[in-house]
Amino acid sequence: MSAPAAPPAAPAVTVVVPTRGRPELVRAAVAAVVAQRYDGTVDCVVVHDQEPVDPSLEELARPGRGVRVVANDGTPGLAGSRNAGLRLVRTPYVASCDDDDAWLPDKVRLQVERLESDPALWAVGAGIRLLMPGGRVVEWLGPSDLVTREDLLRSRRKELHSSTLLMRTAVFERVGGYDEQLPQGYAEDYEWLLRASALGPLGVVRVPLADIRKDGVSWYRGRGEVTAAALEHLLATHPELATSRRGHARILGQVAFAHSTLGDRRTALTWVGRSLRRWPLAPQAGLALVHLVSGADPRLLLRSARLVGRGLS
Repeated sequence: MSAPAAPPAAPAVTVVVPTRGRPELVRAAVAAVVAQRYDGTVDCVVVHDQEPVDPSLEELARPGRGVRVVANDGTPGLAGSRNAGLRLVRTPYVASCDDDDAWLPDKVRLQVERLESDPALWAVGAGIRLLMPGGRVVEWLGPSDLVTREDLLRSRRKELHSSTLLMRTAVFERVGGYDEQLPQGYAEDYEWLLRASALGPLGVVRVPLADIRKDGVSWYRGRGEVTAAALEHLLATHPELATSRRGHARILGQVAFAHSTLGDRRTALTWVGRSLRRWPLAPQAGLALVHLVSGADPRLLLRSARLVGRGLS
């Protein structure tokens, strides 16, 4: 009598972590990747953008959990950094994690199980814990275990945050990498999701699997000229966004707020008007109007909006 066949080995996963200017936070992010409770190999590629690499991060590696540090050899910015990491991937699955976020221990296992059980899915996100200003924690699981293209046109969908995504590596052969034409890669993850969602719905593991910081400052965010230019590029390259009144108004309002922070009142008011004509209750346009009228520090406005769950995303 022949011996029973051994169970198939768990597929290997590569995690790409772009970083700039956050030596302690990226160390915590890598440590959380290394600590995954998963039977397969998990390798982490840290891509330093516009800064020297930190070889000491490789000391976090252990058997079955490799850590490699490289410099971004492509376009400076977040999209170029992600693509630099993708060029090194040789595994069937690839995941992304931002340098200020951290995974919970069962993230890779649960997401690989979801993808292995449903060959029609190209990528999966997950529930998250949002670490808000003032120590407040907001848990977000998402309303459904599937996200359609129509869902993404209407809303950014926090459960598909870049630090939650685990993808079949082959999806990048179908839809390409991250758009390096976006200024500093702003909104690069959302732009990529719009392309990926054209292949079919995206999955969600509806339990919290990542801690997402909303209480800090990113090198890739918070600069009005970058935000405005990137979102205008997004609108130009994805005209399908206009098919969702609420989703279109959301982005128009974000552009309005960016121009307002730059002191360009006339342009900001034009974008506010466009946003409110598409969806009169668009909170992003409302936040832009508050800034135009009050002249308050935009960082404080964003902080207040996040505290009440009405941020710009």
